[in-house]
Amino acid sequence: MKHDDAPVMMWTARPDLACEAVNAAWLEFTGMTREEALAGGYEVGWTRVVHAEDLARWLDTYVRAFDAREPVEIEYRLRRHDGEYRWVLERGQPRFAPDGLFLGYSGACLDIDERRQSQDRLARALERERRTRVSADEARRMRDGFIASVLQQMQPVTQAMATWAAQLRAELPSRSDAARAAEAIEENARTQERIVASLLVFSTAQSTRLSSGEPLLAGVRVLLVEDDPQLRDTLLKVLSVAGAETRVAATSAEALDALCAWRPDVLLSDLALRGEDGFSLIRALRARTAEDGGCLRAAALTGAGSPANPVAAGYDAALAKPIEPVALLATVARLAQPVNV
Repeated sequence: MKHDDAPVMMWTARPDLACEAVNAAWLEFTGMTREEALAGGYEVGWTRVVHAEDLARWLDTYVRAFDAREPVEIEYRLRRHDGEYRWVLERGQPRFAPDGLFLGYSGACLDIDERRQSQDRLARALERERRTRVSADEARRMRDGFIASVLQQMQPVTQAMATWAAQLRAELPSRSDAARAAEAIEENARTQERIVASLLVFSTAQSTRLSSGEPLLAGVRVLLVEDDPQLRDTLLKVLSVAGAETRVAATSAEALDALCAWRPDVLLSDLALRGEDGFSLIRALRARTAEDGGCLRAAALTGAGSPANPVAAGYDAALAKPIEPVALLATVARLAQPVNV
C-alpha cells in the first residue's frame, strides 16, 4: 500500500465498504494482521475493532457518504492492540478512475483520545457547575419568595395599624396622653409600612436578576498569563463559558503593560514563564501603588514541585495543575468579590 511507512493510520476501501488496504501504522495500532483486516466484507474484517456502541453510527455515516460520493469525517472509538478503546478522528475521500468510475474511499485516522477525554471532563465539570448554580438559584428564589410572601402579609397589617391609630387619635382630646400615644403608634406604623414596601421592591428586583440567567462571571475581567497554548486555550474556554471577559499575556512584561491598559479584576499567572517567572511578576505587581493595580487579586497556576509558596510570595490563591474547571471558576469568582465581602 502507498504510504505504508507513514506514521498516520491510513486505509483504502472498495465501493462495497470492504477493506482494500491498510498501512503498517493501522496494523500496529489495532494489532490485527493484514489478512484479518482484509478478510471477507466490512462486517467481518476491519470493523471488528470499532467499538460496539459506535459501530452502527460508523456504518450509517459511511453508507451515506459512499452513496453520495462525498467526503466523510467521524469520531469513534477504535480498539488498540492492548484491548483499550481510543477515540480517533477519521477522514475519508472518495476515489475515482480517470473515466469517472467510483473506486471506493481512502482515508486516515488520528488518535485524539487525550483531547476527547479532556473535552469530556470539561463538559462534565461545566455541567456540574451549571447544576450547582441552578440549585443555588432555585434555593435563593424559594428564600426570596418566602420573604416576599411574609412581607405581603405584613403590609395590610401595618396599613391597618396606621389607619386605626389615626382614627383613634382624631377622637381623643388633643394634647392628652392618649392622643400622644395614638400619634406615636401611627408614626411607627407608617415607618414600618414604608420599610415593608421598600423590602418588597428589593425582593422583586432580586428575583428579576436571578430569573435573567446572568452568567457566573458576567462583567469580570480576567488577565491570563500563560505561555502554554493548549492550557491557555482550555482555561480561556472555561472562563468564556462562565461569562468572563478575558485577555492573555505570554510574559511578565506583557502582563504589566496589560494591567495599566485594561484594568482587569483578577490576574491568573503561571509560575514558569519565559524570562521573568510568576514570582517576579507578583513582586513587581505588589510594588505598585493601589492606583496602578498593586492591590489586584491574583492566583498562581502551579505545577508539580513548585519551589516556593505562591501565597507567601504575594498571590491571593494558588491553583495546582491540572486545573479543574470548577476550581478555576470558584477561585475567580471569590477573587472578583470586593475584599471586605
